[in-house]
Amino acid sequence: MRVSGEIFRGRRDLIPGLPEELAMECLVRVPFEFHSSMKSVCRSWRSLISDRSFNRERRRFGKAETLLCLVQPLTSPSPVNSPVEGEISEKKKEEEGESQQQQQQQPPRVIGTPLYGLSVYNATLDTWHRVAIPERIPLFCECVALQDAGKVLLIGGWDPETLQPVRDVFVLDFSAGEGSGRRWRRGKPMSAARSFFACASVGSTKVYVAGGHDDQKNALRSAEVYDVEKDEWSTITPMAEGRDECHGFSMASELGFCVLSGYGTETQGQFRSDAEIYDPIADSWTTIENVWPFPDLSPRGRTAAAAESAGGFRGCSLWCFIDSERQSQPRWEIEDESMKWKVVMETIRLPVTTLTSVFAGSLSGQAVSMICGGGEESGTMMMMRTAEKNGRKWSHVNTPSGFSSLPFSYSLIYV
Repeated sequence: MRVSGEIFRGRRDLIPGLPEELAMECLVRVPFEFHSSMKSVCRSWRSLISDRSFNRERRRFGKAETLLCLVQPLTSPSPVNSPVEGEISEKKKEEEGESQQQQQQQPPRVIGTPLYGLSVYNATLDTWHRVAIPERIPLFCECVALQDAGKVLLIGGWDPETLQPVRDVFVLDFSAGEGSGRRWRRGKPMSAARSFFACASVGSTKVYVAGGHDDQKNALRSAEVYDVEKDEWSTITPMAEGRDECHGFSMASELGFCVLSGYGTETQGQFRSDAEIYDPIADSWTTIENVWPFPDLSPRGRTAAAAESAGGFRGCSLWCFIDSERQSQPRWEIEDESMKWKVVMETIRLPVTTLTSVFAGSLSGQAVSMICGGGEESGTMMMMRTAEKNGRKWSHVNTPSGFSSLPFSYSLIYV
């Protein structure tokens, strides 16, 4: 197999005595977990592995590993250290008295909230690990990956101590090596604090966010876009409707951004049937009606982007995961009035009843679900090969007990 010439520019003698193409075929086969160590071997290896073209070569050779990144609560809440009676000094009491007035002006602190972590399932090697993060990440933050940039972002959510929406952005550069945590950094915060919002990567460097709710539980219309390379946020035209607990997807062409369903401030829990799609060229939103037929069901954790569509498909193709007892059409297509945008929904039956908690998504063209809330399948991940049109079956994935809690958000990245 021929190796792309761009990756050899300025690099010679990758492995002394071997032709460059053969040396490259050797290096792309090294598992991702050893990439950090490989950077210490020599300057040419460090330069090579840090270059984004190396990841592209791994994918081209079929050697890239598939990582499913999950934001999920850890198995136990954060420890609470209560002071022993008599150990509080007079100085400490004075300090507490001085700050009491300031504390009254701030949101109350909540003790014992669960810790959230970033778990990674390596679907290629069937292994799990948790990424080391230098500080507590927000509860209910959104997880989104930018494949070409090699980065995973955690955005928004709730402050773990005050339970108030935050503007926080955390960026992990996966070129630092699996689980190293050395390349975590804080990105520029959003212009508005929000949680339970729509979020999706669009193009190679941008992430769009829209909707969600503020600290007063008001559904938001506002939207903005983040450029991960420039570390900059830009506000865009707001949506026509406020949408809390909505879900976001990128469109297959035209770099559009779809915000699915959600509910308004006065209609909490009543999910809208429509969606809004943002056109970055026109800086405008278009509404598509009758996309989400389940007023009692949140699209979050129940919809996922299906396998990539070939050709010039101008829309988004989604899987809709429904309980085994829910009635629904097997497939439906909806276009906007201008016939520029299309949303295609295909239902996938979950191996559970309506009484079970489920989070479902997609993994390299396969459907994946995490199941909690009772029953034989509780605390496990399951996967379905959707390409098998006849006799689709769910199969179990090895899920250690420390990784069995229901995730809030997820993203997929190839390394």
